[in-house]
Amino acid sequence: MAKLWRRPNGSEPQTPPFVEVDLGALRIGKPSLIFLNGFFAFDHIPEFQRSGLAKMEEYMAMLPAGSPPVDVYTYSHAGLKDVFNVAAYSCLPAFRACKAARNLAAGIIMPLVAQDFKRDEKGRVSGTPLPLDAAKKNLRNITFFGYSAGCITAQECFVASLKMMKKIGYTEKDARKVLNEVVYVGVGVVSRPGREKNRFTSLFLEATNDSLVRFKNRIWAPLRVFFNHFAHRLKIKPLGEHAAIITAALPHKHWEYRVRNGQTVREKVGDLLPAASRFIKTYHELPRYVTQDEELSPFAKMVNYSLANAVLRDRLMAPMELLEPSKGTDAAIAAAYREKISKAYVKRAKSA
Repeated sequence: MAKLWRRPNGSEPQTPPFVEVDLGALRIGKPSLIFLNGFFAFDHIPEFQRSGLAKMEEYMAMLPAGSPPVDVYTYSHAGLKDVFNVAAYSCLPAFRACKAARNLAAGIIMPLVAQDFKRDEKGRVSGTPLPLDAAKKNLRNITFFGYSAGCITAQECFVASLKMMKKIGYTEKDARKVLNEVVYVGVGVVSRPGREKNRFTSLFLEATNDSLVRFKNRIWAPLRVFFNHFAHRLKIKPLGEHAAIITAALPHKHWEYRVRNGQTVREKVGDLLPAASRFIKTYHELPRYVTQDEELSPFAKMVNYSLANAVLRDRLMAPMELLEPSKGTDAAIAAAYREKISKAYVKRAKSA
């Protein structure tokens, strides 16, 4: 079964450096970043849990000085059979939520929107809806960061949460308004953004030459693939009030400049499929989406700023607000970044 992991607390043994989260006992009460990892992050491979938590801690280390502490979690998949969940969700994006995603929603979302929430062995739920303002405030502590197959997990978590909220007494309208308070940032998106507009407050990042993203779009959005073939520049397009999709072609570069221990170093971007790297370049690797290096990726700084703004929020934020430079960013860097965002933004067409 897919699992959620965290660092040990002060009363627990520190070895190994991560522990499985008991979803039945979980109640998030502070800003939390939850990394929904990709296809090959399996429960039984400790390196994925270790690296997932380390990555989230690295991103949170960039928060402005004096920021409140943020809890980080990472999610792993049971095995390759989860590929079937991706296919099933893609066919039925409005209805599908696998068992693992239902468990995740019941552990993370539902205790924050319902009093005395319970779920029995047969999946039947009970509880009393919290006042809308209280539920909204609680969900401002939840930030999902999805990568690759983790993007499907995020969407299934929404579907499962919506269903359970309606079963305990929320109207669909109120449930959606409450769930809008969750922020979700997805990279290397293999879900279907066009069908996921009024859900969590969302940013979808898709590289037009990411082979997995392109394969997905050939099935579900072939016309978009055709036009993206000729469009390489960065583009930010709103999808309703609560979502935006960000697309660009990635340069054919495989080295990243990054700051480590106060020094700028040059590091190789590892291939997703190292055994076939001489013949296949997927451009689906996480560093191509999450980097500070403008030469490596047109998406540079976007994820870092968005996650920082998300975990520090105290109100419902618009997608474009998430993309603002973090507090404390150098003025020159912030100005250049804002210019990049402004040039990329595509205004929504006015409704008739």
